Amino acid sequence: MVRAIILSIVFISIPAFSAVYQCTIDGVATFSQLPCGEDTKEIIIPETNVAQGIPKQSKAVAGEVDSYITMQKIDRDIALLQREIKQLQDTLAAQKTKISYMTQDTANRMGASSIADAIAQRTAQVERRIKPQIEQYQQQIETLNTMKTQLSQ
Repeated sequence: MVRAIILSIVFISIPAFSAVYQCTIDGVATFSQLPCGEDTKEIIIPETNVAQGIPKQSKAVAGEVDSYITMQKIDRDIALLQREIKQLQDTLAAQKTKISYMTQDTANRMGASSIADAIAQRTAQVERRIKPQIEQYQQQIETLNTMKTQLSQ
């Protein structure tokens, strides 16, 4: 008799699938490995085969995680580019302020007819040097925002 009980326990504990029993006790859904009441409902949980690889849901979740990480990197890159633009704008403003203090002597050495012309020439030189960099960074931000939009779809 003892052998029969031990054998039945061994066969019960090595099924091809797992079973869980659900019943309601005092209005609360309860789950158990053994039948737990008169209204017991058996829920069969199939065995997971690790050799089959990652389930499709896991691949979808992995894809979502990859997209999230990529979007976070894009956000960091955008923030970096925005800081670069701010620095260039500050540099441009500082140089314009410095140029505005130009003297007549400096204007004469530049060959300008007036201080205003000399200021305009120097300002144009500085803008030709700095504004293309700002525009390039802004285009990169637009490209990153487009990539971000595509990832979110």
